[in-house]
Amino acid sequence: MTIEPYFLILAVVGLSVVLMAFLPIVGEKLRISYTIPLLLFGMILYSVGIPITWPDPLWPWEWTKILTELVVVISLMGAGLKIGHRYTWNDWKKPFRLVLITMPLFMILVFGIAHFVLGLNMALSVLLAAVLAPTDPVLASELQLEKHQDMHEKNTGLRFTLTGEAGINDGLAFPFVYLAILLSKIDTGVPFDWWEWSWFYVAYKLAGGILIGSLIGWLFSTALKQLDKERQNEILNGFVAVALTLFSYGVAEIALTYGFMSVFFTGIFIQYYRTKKDEDPHPDSNKMLLFVSESEKLLIVLWTILFGGAIMSGLLGLVGWIEALIALGIVLIIRPLFGYIALFGTDLGKHKRMAIGFFGIKGIGTLFYLSYAYLNGNFNFNEQVVGIVSYVLLFSILIHGLTSPSVIAYFKNKNETKD
Repeated sequence: MTIEPYFLILAVVGLSVVLMAFLPIVGEKLRISYTIPLLLFGMILYSVGIPITWPDPLWPWEWTKILTELVVVISLMGAGLKIGHRYTWNDWKKPFRLVLITMPLFMILVFGIAHFVLGLNMALSVLLAAVLAPTDPVLASELQLEKHQDMHEKNTGLRFTLTGEAGINDGLAFPFVYLAILLSKIDTGVPFDWWEWSWFYVAYKLAGGILIGSLIGWLFSTALKQLDKERQNEILNGFVAVALTLFSYGVAEIALTYGFMSVFFTGIFIQYYRTKKDEDPHPDSNKMLLFVSESEKLLIVLWTILFGGAIMSGLLGLVGWIEALIALGIVLIIRPLFGYIALFGTDLGKHKRMAIGFFGIKGIGTLFYLSYAYLNGNFNFNEQVVGIVSYVLLFSILIHGLTSPSVIAYFKNKNETKD
């Protein structure tokens, strides 16, 4: 009997989504992240020869960009919705410390390792540092805020700090990806202009993305405020959240600004309709966040399974043990150290500073930046860069996936977080 590949793919996708419903529960009992079983599932499916277009060991950069781009923007909308606009500047100081202190220190050290130890050229060294710098908003979602926050019950500790960092730094990494792209074009005769990079790729694109996203979210919320609660509940559904995600991202990119920043701030300002006198979300308002979260999980299922197949197809064989050790050092030493240093002087305890520093999870956003750079820059395929990125992603999934549930449980037991 001949099995039609199309129907086999439908069955595998359906089974994967069903498993996704149970895996978080199983993971909670086993105290592991649900991404680990999904990764193993992908490796098994590849090994038994399920006839889908597996990465071999990579997909074309265009395919990689589209899939990772979609996952990241959906995740950023979820992060913005969870945070809302109830946090003060004093609350935001902690994630901004990670973005303004940890990220630059991280990139400087990774650049130095890439350039002086591995011998990569300037452009590739900047690229490796830039794509690995952000904390991933997708794979870090299990450590982020779980619901809308209000004035009387808002998390200002580990969950908020990681959620805020993941939302902000995905946009702030982009200027340095562009820096690498511009440096890569010097060999083609295109001169590099520091002034252009500073005002356009840093100032204009960042400010424009924030402004556009905030305006879209504010206008939506202002329109909601004109309606009674019953009508508001009719509008506040998941499809609207996804539509606003795509609209915000598209408008920002058309305006040549950073769409990631725009989506995150749209999610934040969507909550503007919630007045301080009415802190509790309306009965149906969580539909938006729930639908976004479920969409994000579906895309995570697909990506993680494909990444498992890529590993089995030889992705890790691109580099040797030296690059693997560097990747391990990035996950276990460099990010945790600089994250811990950045949070000195805050009201966070020592253990929580250590945890926040440790959970600088790398993931799908890194692959988006890498694919974007290769599509828009003048880079030759470099096995060291791709191999180190792949090892960092694998180590992050395994190490953080094995430890994050226990760490969250520890802080709950110690009453150091408000969940």
